[in-house]
Amino acid sequence: MKSAGENKIKFGTDGWRGIIAKDFTFENVSRVAQAIADYHKSTSHWPKGLAVGYDTRFLSSEFAVLMAEVLSGNQIPVILSHSDVPTQCISFTVKRRKLAGGVMITASHNPPHFNGIKIKASFGGSAPPEITGQIESCLDIHPVKRMSLKKAYQKKLVQRENFLLPYITTVKSLLNLDLVRKASLRIIYDPMYGVGSGLPQRILSSSNCQITEIHSKYNPGFGGVNPEPIEENLGELKDEVRQRGADLGIATDGDSDRMGLVDNQGRYLTPHQVFSLILLYLIEDRQIKGGIAKTVSLGYQPERIAREYHLPLEEVPVGFKYICDKMLRANVIIGGEESGGYGYRDFVMDRDGLLFSLLFVEMITRKKMLLSKILGQMESRFGQSFFKRVDFKEEGINKEKMVETLSSSPPSSLGGIPLKELKTIDGIKLILDDGSWLLIRPSGTEPKVRVYAEAPNPHLLGKIIEEGISMARQAIQSSKKTFPEE
Repeated sequence: MKSAGENKIKFGTDGWRGIIAKDFTFENVSRVAQAIADYHKSTSHWPKGLAVGYDTRFLSSEFAVLMAEVLSGNQIPVILSHSDVPTQCISFTVKRRKLAGGVMITASHNPPHFNGIKIKASFGGSAPPEITGQIESCLDIHPVKRMSLKKAYQKKLVQRENFLLPYITTVKSLLNLDLVRKASLRIIYDPMYGVGSGLPQRILSSSNCQITEIHSKYNPGFGGVNPEPIEENLGELKDEVRQRGADLGIATDGDSDRMGLVDNQGRYLTPHQVFSLILLYLIEDRQIKGGIAKTVSLGYQPERIAREYHLPLEEVPVGFKYICDKMLRANVIIGGEESGGYGYRDFVMDRDGLLFSLLFVEMITRKKMLLSKILGQMESRFGQSFFKRVDFKEEGINKEKMVETLSSSPPSSLGGIPLKELKTIDGIKLILDDGSWLLIRPSGTEPKVRVYAEAPNPHLLGKIIEEGISMARQAIQSSKKTFPEE
């Protein structure tokens, strides 16, 4: 067993991620797999088994096999995906098969040299902090027990299954099939070399939509671009939409649980706009009832929509597991986060980039309007949103002390607008009198500090984000000087 402090593995916002061959090694994955096994063996549900899936990253399928071998070595039944799948497929399978939980080998939207392990709970969603904390505390308690896959098959501890077919069938059932059959949109789809390749075509097979796919799998280097569907990574998608005169551009991240959207004018829509559009559509056209949850990094339009319809809205730290927790404990039906993840409780308590992308196909078809016009109507009612996020790499910072430094002496204004409220739900969020805001937070999955801002016009946005970057850099340096790493 490893000694204390040796090869330390620290779980982040959605499990554990590391650099392939440096941190994310076969040895370390086996240690995490044993900890997962030890946690589940301490519960009464482990005989129900776990679902294990993987994405298209380098060695993901091999790491998934290792995970299955360690779990089966601990006598835990495993259902192993027979192909790469979206992360939400694991949550869906756990819920559908009433399993004890699930494991997904993926680093989601992180750079190509990362891989990771997402942990799913029995309810079909991201494991809450109390579960991931217990798993982390189980690290290196027992030596790794491992059974070869061949032997596990013989003992019927591991079976292979097609997770995609039932998932696709259920996604279709959640869409308005009458509208889908009428849809005849020109769509450009960018799976970013991830697991989503070919899936929109299969789900929309009964429609008259013309779908052109770019960046199809398999490319473990993701074409030199991080598989994160943010504007800086979607230049080719925007160009293709404009050049082909498409109605809609869709992108999903490496494991397809996040999405990005481009309208008919080739404009990237921010997650703030995307979530607001889908929220308004579900409330007004789908007549959904229930609460809303959003992460602290998502904007003011959803709050205004919630007030308009007298719906409760919860604000949570970054990480979909916190939205999931609200879905479990409160009457929250839909949730969204700034990273492009949106979830619907009546399906699974997890993000689903494919489902929410296809709801836009339904929306445009129902309203018989261009997406740019639908957006304009929404913003005329609930205000315009201009958003920017800046990330910069910082090694060795003391995250807690950095936030403490920022919150101890906040500015009285930003961009000339007085400060109204300060929140420390996750990092530090400064809310101004006009609703504009600035958020500074260290990433929970990467050695980065993120600075976010939203404002009603580009000029004010630029001023706020510039001041925010300066604040963040000063706090980092102060934290390093005053609180050196031990």
